[in-house]
Amino acid sequence: MTSTSAWIRPALFFLAVSAAATAIAVVVAVSRGSSSSATTATTATTATTASTPTTTTVVTATTPTTTTPTTTTPTPHPSAPGAWPPGKSGYTVVLESIPLSAGRAFAAARARTARRAGLPRVGVLDSSRYPSLHPGYYVVFSGVYASSAQAADAVSSAHAKGFPDAYQARVSR
Repeated sequence: MTSTSAWIRPALFFLAVSAAATAIAVVVAVSRGSSSSATTATTATTATTASTPTTTTVVTATTPTTTTPTTTTPTPHPSAPGAWPPGKSGYTVVLESIPLSAGRAFAAARARTARRAGLPRVGVLDSSRYPSLHPGYYVVFSGVYASSAQAADAVSSAHAKGFPDAYQARVSR
């Protein structure tokens, strides 16, 4: 019986080492946070001769595939007011100037009213960020125009749609 037990201890030792290697491979794959799976195959072959125990351990791990997330610009809520285009100067129709102390929520509500009335490209901007405007107001505006004449033409539409105090203004950075 001693010849049979002589190969059991080394076989168990190599089996334990292969189990530990498998556990480490799985932990590393999971800690990387990849969605790829790690495949681990362990094969233990023990020779039946007492003189030379043979154990073969094969550990195969797939390399994690990294996917680049696609970045999409979220679509604004249809009732959310727009913003003035970054870095653009132009003309607009000022529908209302609301003091900053009244809050952006009130200005946004007025912008939604203008949008429901059918005015084009309605938005809210903070006048303090534009040197061409008097600071301290949320400006509810309609349209971004290249010329003063285009903005002037749009003022009459704003008057007809419930904004009697609307006027044209230059917005510059």
